[in-house]
Amino acid sequence: MVYPKLSKIKAGYFYIPNDFIHPSLQQPLKKINNNVYGCPSIGGLNNRLFTLPSLLSIEIEFGMNEQGPYYNYLLDDKAHSTSNSMHTMIDKMLGVSTTEDGRAVLQQTINMIFVTDDKNLEISLLNPLDNEDKYNCTAVIGSFYPYAWLRPINLAWVQEDINKTSKIKLIKHQPCNTVFFNKAVDLKEIEPSEKILKYMSYSLKSINYHRNIRTIFNTVSRKRPKRML
Repeated sequence: MVYPKLSKIKAGYFYIPNDFIHPSLQQPLKKINNNVYGCPSIGGLNNRLFTLPSLLSIEIEFGMNEQGPYYNYLLDDKAHSTSNSMHTMIDKMLGVSTTEDGRAVLQQTINMIFVTDDKNLEISLLNPLDNEDKYNCTAVIGSFYPYAWLRPINLAWVQEDINKTSKIKLIKHQPCNTVFFNKAVDLKEIEPSEKILKYMSYSLKSINYHRNIRTIFNTVSRKRPKRML
């Protein structure tokens, strides 16, 4: 076999209901790859690449100072209200930490959850293909299997030069991340069922209660319904 098979598996995503991100800010995933050339190598990526548009128009600077890692932001007041509610939401979305070698890491949490009944479906979070205006930082990329672990999307950027401030600018409705699936998916935005929400409760925010969440993977996976889609 030279090119990937194109049979699609079912996958869904939703934003956590009644969570900290106001539903009016939610953005749908958009399919990137469309094979209009008839090329089998391009077609091999059909239904596997999606873009996640930014929820906010915002400029963020982050780095290290005497107190440790920090961030500041400037919200585009032409696109957003500057109300206390908006600032409270942003502070819940953003966070900073420190790498082992002393660099700052900016993290942005987006309360989007992926659901599938395919145990082998892998999701990778990659750099956006465009619209990432950044200075002195690199996007952190990673992957996970959503079958047995329902978790929000976490985007991160790591400081390159510790002696310089890092900056990133995002624009609402334009790409902030690329979502890559290891298989072709029939991806739809869904309304989560009660059994999905109940199962999500075992993993959501579990990091607040355990030093190493790997120790609870087996316990949580045993609670999983046979089918969720």
